[in-house]
Amino acid sequence: MKHYDVIVVGVGSMGSATCHALAKEGLKVLGLEQFTLANELSSHTGQSRLIRLAYYEHPNYVPLLKKAYKGWESIEQEAKIKLFHQTGIAYYGKVSGPLLTGINRSVHDHHLEMDTIPIDRYPQFKIPNDYAALFEEIAGFITPEKAILTFAQQAINFGAEIHQNEAVRSWRIQSDIVTIVTDKAHYSADKMIVTAGPFTRTILPNFQPSLITTRQLVAWMSPTHWNEFAMNEFPCWVIEEEGTEGIYYGFPMLPIEGFPGPIGLKLAHHRPGVNIDPSQPKDFDTDREEQHLMQMVKKYFSDTQMKLLNIRSCIYTYSSDSDFIIDYLPETHQKVIVAAGFSGHGFKFVPAIGSILADMARGTSMDIDVEFLSLARLNGV
Repeated sequence: MKHYDVIVVGVGSMGSATCHALAKEGLKVLGLEQFTLANELSSHTGQSRLIRLAYYEHPNYVPLLKKAYKGWESIEQEAKIKLFHQTGIAYYGKVSGPLLTGINRSVHDHHLEMDTIPIDRYPQFKIPNDYAALFEEIAGFITPEKAILTFAQQAINFGAEIHQNEAVRSWRIQSDIVTIVTDKAHYSADKMIVTAGPFTRTILPNFQPSLITTRQLVAWMSPTHWNEFAMNEFPCWVIEEEGTEGIYYGFPMLPIEGFPGPIGLKLAHHRPGVNIDPSQPKDFDTDREEQHLMQMVKKYFSDTQMKLLNIRSCIYTYSSDSDFIIDYLPETHQKVIVAAGFSGHGFKFVPAIGSILADMARGTSMDIDVEFLSLARLNGV
């Protein structure tokens, strides 16, 4: 039975970054992924993910984001690849709404830069006159599939082993060692880190509190004039509609060179989706979703003749309060670490989370306080 310093279960976004951070520190690391890397069955698909610093969800995340920004710059330099595309993000909503008030709170608390812009700065939009607009220059998007493969490749370059198509069947702690049984072999390790996304409960069936897995949809549209939405003409964007749950968001048109995946203008409605079993097919009513998105397009875009090109689904995994969970699994004597509940707003944090999980496994002090993401808040401890 081969022994490792750390075994990482689930080599998606957080898992690949964790393998990289550990291997770079010289630890003997094994990453176990039940599917292939950057697969279509998890939470990290869809070609692009927003990255923003003025976090409207809560100012507590801003220090973590600053660490993530440095991490993205570091992995880009190390791998000589472009992952972060700084297009800026335009935010639209009521001045008193949660989006703009949350952004302004983060800006105030952490002395961030944010510009107020006219609502007609981008004529591609048709924004109501009673809305306000902000623009964050140091923001844009990350390419998720490419990022996962980059972290995995660099982890292997530093000596990590990453096994694809190998599922964990069971694990136990005995004599201060974690033993893991997969469908192919047995392994042992000093520490285990679970970054299994929607499949966390498969690895940790008794894990409390509950995690919620939902189906989320994103769409690609065909505008009348594609050049009006090119990366050098159009930013990433977020719109908060009063009385509507969640936010609408989207990206500029990505050129097919360097951005494999669906073509068109990507947009979506970020809101709690339909609860699903992650092991089941992710079928959805295309006609109903198209009608919903077209209502949004006709309301907020000048080009009301856009046509739907494609709709895809992915899986989100939420904690009960929608904040991340990063902690040692209780009663494992810090032998098992769990990181979960990232979906909806987690991808931008990937290099920071990987570094933090590596520090936890090594038992070294962390430069960021993540106590607000511990299990204690949810378990009433």
